Amino acid sequence: MDEQASKQHLYDVAKRLGVEGRSRMTKSELLDAVRKANRSETRKARN
Repeated sequence: MDEQASKQHLYDVAKRLGVEGRSRMTKSELLDAVRKANRSETRKARN
């Protein structure tokens, strides 16, 4: 995920990934949460 992405875009991606607490997160927190959720989804897909 790109640091240049808007907060709204990050929020939308976080919503799609099911990240909890996203409405209270800052842009940097959303970015970290989306990256973490993406890693988890990738791991699940590989198993």
